[in-house]
Amino acid sequence: MRQFVQGEESGSLMIDGMIVMLLTIITIVSLVSLGFLQFQQWAVCSIANDTAARIAQSYAYPGADPVIGYINVDMIDAMPLWRYGSDELAESNGRKGQKYAAWSLKKCSLAYPVSDPVIQVTTVSNALSRRHVEVHVEAKYEIPFGGALSVFGLESAQTFGATGVAECVDILNYVNSVDTYQSLTEQTYGGIISKAVNKVCDMIQKIRDSWRSQ
Repeated sequence: MRQFVQGEESGSLMIDGMIVMLLTIITIVSLVSLGFLQFQQWAVCSIANDTAARIAQSYAYPGADPVIGYINVDMIDAMPLWRYGSDELAESNGRKGQKYAAWSLKKCSLAYPVSDPVIQVTTVSNALSRRHVEVHVEAKYEIPFGGALSVFGLESAQTFGATGVAECVDILNYVNSVDTYQSLTEQTYGGIISKAVNKVCDMIQKIRDSWRSQ
């Protein structure tokens, strides 16, 4: 009778251990699936922002590589003066942004794509020669260990979406603005006044610094 009771206790301990192990495995798998879910949302959001930033940095030069963003002298010389008078820049940058975002999604995603992502690159005009880029990315993925998401009331296939926005940068406009400002300040009466004001400000700063040091 005593041996029979010991056998029952051993069997119950084994069952309890199996239940605890099963619950532990389910918990770990559920946490891993949630980690994949959060990572995929972060990846889509980061790619949308990164694509917008890279396209905006070389917006006036759609031939520049979006990865390195290198702009050479030939690109600057070949850029027409009235480059913002047509939709050619917007169309070229739209195609480049779609290719870059699709490439980034393939490289960064840890989930399985259910269908091709929807990538929209839109150029919004703020002023005569001022633009900003909006990149919207939407994609559906099958999450690894997605069956465990049912514990949280979620499906294994999830749709992720994000929109990135960046202000366009035209290096040539910046260079021309700086050159024009220097030319106006150095060759006009305003340049003399500006230099005098700067000298007075420097003198006041030096007096202030020497007074504080005493």
